[in-house]
Amino acid sequence: MNAKPTKSKIKLRATPDRKLLLQRADWVKAGLTLFAKEGHEAVSIATLANALGVTKGSFYWHFTSREELLHSILDEWSLHATARVIEIVEATETTARDKIRKLALLGVKSSIEELGGAIELAVRNWARTNKKVRNAVAEVDGQRIAYLTSLFEEATPSADAELMACLHYSFSAGLRLIFSFSEEAKLRIREDALDKVFFNTADKG
Repeated sequence: MNAKPTKSKIKLRATPDRKLLLQRADWVKAGLTLFAKEGHEAVSIATLANALGVTKGSFYWHFTSREELLHSILDEWSLHATARVIEIVEATETTARDKIRKLALLGVKSSIEELGGAIELAVRNWARTNKKVRNAVAEVDGQRIAYLTSLFEEATPSADAELMACLHYSFSAGLRLIFSFSEEAKLRIREDALDKVFFNTADKG
C-alpha cells in the first residue's frame, strides 16, 4: 500500500511582477500628477492602480491607507517646492538679486511633478478644509518668506526686506491665478516687476 503523499514544506519563490517592481516613490509621483490636475479628492487607489497598470493590492505593499499616500504627497510637495528649490538656487547663483531672479524662473518653468503652480493651487485648495494641511502650508510659507527676506536684505539694504519679501511672494502667487496669461508672459511680467518695482530702489549694487 502506497504511503500518502505529504505536503511539501518548500515555498515557491514568487515571480517578480509589476507590483514588486513599483516603488513607493512611483505611487507618490503618480499621485502628485493626478493631485495637481484634479485635486486631492480625485486621488484614489483604484485610479492610480489603473494608471500604473497594477491591482489595488499592489498599493498596500507601500502604504497602509489612502490617507498615508495623501500625506506623502504633501510631504513631497513641501520638500520639492521649498528645500530643493533653495538648494538649486544656492548651488547655481551667487548674488542675492540673481537668486531672486532664479526663483522667478523656477516658479514658471518647472513641471507639475516638481515645482509647478498646479500643485500649489491644489495644495492650497486642500488646506481650506484640512487643518493639518493648512498648518503644513503655513510652515512652507514661513520658510519661503524667511528665505526671501534674507535675499532682499542683501539685494536692497535700504528697503524693508520683510515687506519686500511678502509683496514679492504675494505677487508671484497671485500671478499663478491669472490663467489668461501664458507661462512665457508670466515670466516676462515677473522679470519686469523685479526691474521696475522690487529692484527700483536707491540701492543699485
